[in-house]
Amino acid sequence: MPLLKISLSHSELPEESCQRLKREGSAILAEETGKSIDFVMVVLDFGNSFSFGGDSSLPSAYLEVKNVGSLPPSVTAALSGRLCELLEDELSMSAQRIYLEFQESERHLWGWDGKTFA
Repeated sequence: MPLLKISLSHSELPEESCQRLKREGSAILAEETGKSIDFVMVVLDFGNSFSFGGDSSLPSAYLEVKNVGSLPPSVTAALSGRLCELLEDELSMSAQRIYLEFQESERHLWGWDGKTFA
């Protein structure tokens, strides 16, 4: 149910970095939302062209967090801090170059296994 999409300006990453971002991103999302890691999906998207603050020369990222159900302010704040820290640690990317978007969805707007969560 929870989804983390990480869109990066990097054209590619070493496989170890990809695996760590997916593994750690999944764990962070599961822990902070209280959902089973069995339903967490992480999508890595490379080679995006970003202009952040009018500057396209530095690495940037755009993260989307989508969830069935609510994302209270305490959860979004924790997610923002932990996910930015993950990208800072793994990619040496400044948190000031990372935007995050959080989206709550109703159960009937998510599907899995040929049905919805309604």
